[in-house]
Amino acid sequence: MDEIDGKIVVRQTEAITTIQLNRPEKLNAVDRDMLDILDVEVNRLHRDESVRVIVLEGSGERAFCVGADLNQIATFELADIRKWVNDGNRVLSRLANLPVPVIAVINGYAVGGGLEFALACDLRIVSEDSSFGLPEITHGWFPGWGGTHRLLQVIGEAKAKEMVFLGERIDARTAHGLGLVNRVVPGEHLADEVQQIAESLAQKSPVAVRAAKAALTRNPMPENGFEISYEALALSTCFTTPEVQQGLAAFSSRKRET
Repeated sequence: MDEIDGKIVVRQTEAITTIQLNRPEKLNAVDRDMLDILDVEVNRLHRDESVRVIVLEGSGERAFCVGADLNQIATFELADIRKWVNDGNRVLSRLANLPVPVIAVINGYAVGGGLEFALACDLRIVSEDSSFGLPEITHGWFPGWGGTHRLLQVIGEAKAKEMVFLGERIDARTAHGLGLVNRVVPGEHLADEVQQIAESLAQKSPVAVRAAKAALTRNPMPENGFEISYEALALSTCFTTPEVQQGLAAFSSRKRET
């Protein structure tokens, strides 16, 4: 195992690389350090020709990822928030545009930015007790790491608007019915199912798989490697409003009291 950082663990077995979000006590909420490390790691994987399949998973049994660490964001100045939104967009765009298949392994919660991470992957294999949602609108903002655009592509306009506008959580079977996830399996079989899929992909022609992914990607990465989304621009503006800043402060205060 190659441990890059306590919060991000990376291991490679032959042609399969696994990235683990490793903050189980925080339900794998992403903080500034994690995002920076992921940025470096995803850039490295773009250059690593030995990798044929990437698996993205969360540590622990309760969550894949619950999105951003809102306690930390509540301490950000405006410039920090803008950088956070822009950097998150860049990392997820580069994750989505990796030349090899990326599999999200979801056990438990995949909400907020966690679902945005999953949407940036090519396949989503989930346990029966998983749940999904984009609750940002209940906090006064909306998904800003490319999630709205990717969700629209995956499940269509009507259902994407329903998920984003209402901020409601859905279970694994509902997510499968929408086409949001690829397979739903019992939790005890999740690891074996993902391993089987990853090994099957790794055994196929790497040239053919890379070409197939390129052909199936609706919005390939531009030549400069990153293009900020309209969501990022709008969300940066949204975070400047007094209502959102007060909401973040109130959220952080409640968390400190519990």
